[in-house]
Amino acid sequence: SFSGNDPPSVNSYNTFIVGPSTLGPALPPTIGHVPSQSTHDIYDYFLARKSAHTVGEADKLIAQMLTDVAKGETACVLTGKKEAQIAIKNSLMKRVFVHESMGKFIDYVRKDGSVEMAVVSGKLEELGRFGEYGGLVFELFYRADLSAFG
Repeated sequence: SFSGNDPPSVNSYNTFIVGPSTLGPALPPTIGHVPSQSTHDIYDYFLARKSAHTVGEADKLIAQMLTDVAKGETACVLTGKKEAQIAIKNSLMKRVFVHESMGKFIDYVRKDGSVEMAVVSGKLEELGRFGEYGGLVFELFYRADLSAFG
């Protein structure tokens, strides 16, 4: 069996034009433009777009959580360090979006190796809903009341 990274694919954050171009302002938001040809500038631009994409994905999960709570259902998306620890120890966590400042948690998840993780960089106060919810949001494999596990 192969265990490694997913093969590269074209998506909304890794597609952009590099170098001077008159197309810049006319491009759709899914295609970016870096006016510089410096590899450092290109990589910095890529990281910024990837981070924005990752925060957008985390915000979608938060919106799903809020919808479930409004409907009175047990959410399959949660936030909070205590809940995250319970979920990962009981093999309930499917994927997690975590801020880079939570180094110990990131190391634990990497060591465990069974959870899909996206690490978000930047200042929490500049990361929208993801920052408002403490920089940690995760999805469970199924709806579960974690208070029964912990």
